Amino acid sequence: MRFLLPAAFLLISCSLSAQTRERWEQVVGWDGVSHWSRYMITLPAFQGPNSLPVPGLGNGKIDNSNYLRVTGAFHFSPGDNTQNLAVSGHLGIAKDLVDVELSWIPYERFTMSTAVKEKRHVYYEYFNEKKAAGDLSLLTNFRLLKKWSPAIDLILQVGYRFPSGTAYGAARYSDGPGYHFAVNGGKTLNKEKTLRLTAMAGFLVWQIQSDEFRQDDAFLFGAGFDWDKKTFRLRTDLSGYLGYLEKQGDKPVLIRTLFEWKMKKMHLLFGLRRGVQDFDYTTGEAGVKLLFR
Repeated sequence: MRFLLPAAFLLISCSLSAQTRERWEQVVGWDGVSHWSRYMITLPAFQGPNSLPVPGLGNGKIDNSNYLRVTGAFHFSPGDNTQNLAVSGHLGIAKDLVDVELSWIPYERFTMSTAVKEKRHVYYEYFNEKKAAGDLSLLTNFRLLKKWSPAIDLILQVGYRFPSGTAYGAARYSDGPGYHFAVNGGKTLNKEKTLRLTAMAGFLVWQIQSDEFRQDDAFLFGAGFDWDKKTFRLRTDLSGYLGYLEKQGDKPVLIRTLFEWKMKKMHLLFGLRRGVQDFDYTTGEAGVKLLFR
């Protein structure tokens, strides 16, 4: 008798697994031969909120400070609630000329509905996955045309995303590299030099899973305002990128606001993000920036 309960549990588990697999085969239209990874959709509208991010908008100036930033984010979306920890380190390499930032999401926790899992073609063996780690990203800024500074400040932003994220089968990260080049500009709007108009234009490329294409190319853009006072900084922008695949979810656009309360050696950060297109998340973020002179 003592073996009946484990045996019954094993039979039920096997039956449920078989049903889940059959459902996955129906949803993706499995051909009975191809590896499941061919059916993953590595486009922003079919991934987690941290998978294929819109690069941050600069203000045209090199950041000469050295700091460590740690934040926690809460992403809310119909059928997908996600929480994550993010860590980044920043170095001013050459004063007013070059700065570098390395960022990573070491921990992400998520809960997805069955409808969202099926929409994203989550592989049935990953249906109960709840945790992931994100990609590592390297960003370098170079100052451009210093002689134009009285009228406008310009920097060249070069970013590379390493495919280090996990839970590919759960549609959390794309398991492919990406990079972008963009020119960021900033123009002062007041005599105190605290309010600036900011803008960004460039292109972004990432590897995709498709029988027809191996990568997606996108026009990268953004515009906003940067209000930088002695005790606080407020940044807001509308940014996104537009891929060339028609109506397939590769054109994420979002509104971002970040408030930074400045103290001597530590800044407190509070941010909000809202997707406008192909990014169906509302995000709240909070954290600290520890400065090292």
